[in-house]
Amino acid sequence: MTLASTACLMAAFAVLIHPALATGIPTENSDETLGKKTETVRSNFPKLVRNPTPLTVDKVIDGLHFLASDKTIYVLPNLRTPENIPDLDKKTKERLETLLKGQRCTLYQTKVPDLGRTDRMDNKISQLECGTDRTWIEGQLVREGLAMVWPNPSNPELLADLYTEEQKARQEKLGIWAENGIEIQTPETVKTHLNSVQIIEGRVENASLTKNNLYLNFEQNWKEDFTVGISKALQKEFSKQNISLQSLKGKYIRIRGWVRNYNGPYIELEQIGQLELLDKSSSSPILQPSTSGMKTISNNTAINEPEKPSIAKPSTPTLETSTPEKTDIEGIRKILGGNP
Repeated sequence: MTLASTACLMAAFAVLIHPALATGIPTENSDETLGKKTETVRSNFPKLVRNPTPLTVDKVIDGLHFLASDKTIYVLPNLRTPENIPDLDKKTKERLETLLKGQRCTLYQTKVPDLGRTDRMDNKISQLECGTDRTWIEGQLVREGLAMVWPNPSNPELLADLYTEEQKARQEKLGIWAENGIEIQTPETVKTHLNSVQIIEGRVENASLTKNNLYLNFEQNWKEDFTVGISKALQKEFSKQNISLQSLKGKYIRIRGWVRNYNGPYIELEQIGQLELLDKSSSSPILQPSTSGMKTISNNTAINEPEKPSIAKPSTPTLETSTPEKTDIEGIRKILGGNP
């Protein structure tokens, strides 16, 4: 993934400001909260275009992919299912099957055909409204705690709404946000989770500009602390949203992304949707102590030597939703005769 100017890094992408938010410390029994039904989630699908041809689903492949009646594989964007939650993939798939089975759905897509309509695996990106109750499928999965938000730079239109639904699930401790669910890291705890996907909440200690790149540090010792790097190009996108990054000093923020080792744990922002501003008092604790049994989003890979960031050309993995290992999408393509 690059900071390509063609995508303009979602100039319309507002940084998300939330009320005093969750600690990530859930209550009891995540198994019981996985798939717990909530109110129906709906959307007006702003800035998207409606496909006039109704869509029905032939087969749900996994919690994020399905084969439609037009023999095309579709994917739900801006979502991720944490790999360390037992039975999550199964329950998310089952819930998606329930939401889609026998339903007549409306497909919404980006206005520009060449941007945000296919992912890197050539699956078609879909926002679906299904059934007589007009359920927004992606929002429903997030609302029930069956998936987490993971921004895709080509599909920013409904990201703010997804974060709203994720916050509701977190406040109610549903699914992945329940006890033994995923753990939101602090600037201190993330030091033991290098080379993995994480969500981190913390107070910005300092915001400094060095050689056109801006760095958010979370401790006094910048050589060892958790740091967020922001390129000159991405700084311009924040400016378009009237966000002064240097004014974040002393503010609480939530960051999600790939953590690697560069003078301590380091995340290189690729889009402004990775950063959320939290409305927290500077005197309030950011997180309570972790509950025994809570999970990280992904497993650590091998720890490499510190690597100098190349902000202009990020080397971090794409933030598009990854294809689950158990999903035989390529096998399905062969059955379909190579159709995308």
